[in-house]
Amino acid sequence: MSRPTLTLLHTSDVHIGENHEAAQRLDGLVAVVDAACEQRVGALIIAGDLFDGPDIAAADGAAALAQLARLDVPTIIVPGNHDSLAEPSIYDRLDVRDAGVHCHLMRGPAGSQLSFAELGLSVWARATVRHDREYRPLAGYEPGPQGHWQIAVAHGYHVPAGEQSDRSSPIRAEEIAGLRCDYLALGHGHRFLDVSSDGVPAFYSGAPSGGAGHEASANLVTLDAAAGVRVRQLPLA
Repeated sequence: MSRPTLTLLHTSDVHIGENHEAAQRLDGLVAVVDAACEQRVGALIIAGDLFDGPDIAAADGAAALAQLARLDVPTIIVPGNHDSLAEPSIYDRLDVRDAGVHCHLMRGPAGSQLSFAELGLSVWARATVRHDREYRPLAGYEPGPQGHWQIAVAHGYHVPAGEQSDRSSPIRAEEIAGLRCDYLALGHGHRFLDVSSDGVPAFYSGAPSGGAGHEASANLVTLDAAAGVRVRQLPLA
């Protein structure tokens, strides 16, 4: 049976609650939710750092959940280095399910899988607990049920083929090339970037509030059994 055509919105590094730009960061999330609704996507993926840290103001957390509550499609949230599961974690005092049962936090430190049979979609991610040179965001990846679109999510620093790096949470090009997935949704870099390797589509989405000279954007990902995977950088207001 052919997999159904599916459109996803991929974002990351929203940084809700950042001290100096709290209003701008919330505006970024508003723009993401607006885009998800306007594009009528099947799911939203947030590839790390939805929140800026464990001690954000309660009002900022509540405002973020109010925005996520506007959605009615699966919303997959993966902890990054700023909103990691290391104690204290923002997710110990804030439950994303309060925004609705469509919100899913991927808490598995060794990797976990979510499958949505109605979409023909499986998502794998490894939640960040420690952000250091030994942590490998793609370690332990396994695809989901056969016949599903396979999405992997990782939050870390891309290392090109053949290069060495002392950066934390490295994601090496050689690792990407070995994945059996249809799309790798990346977070940590605050700009749109294509780091696909050996036929595996892998992209950073950039931050939805922009910054440092980079455009505010998210990735619109179309998964089509006939046409393949198409990725478009979607500017955000």
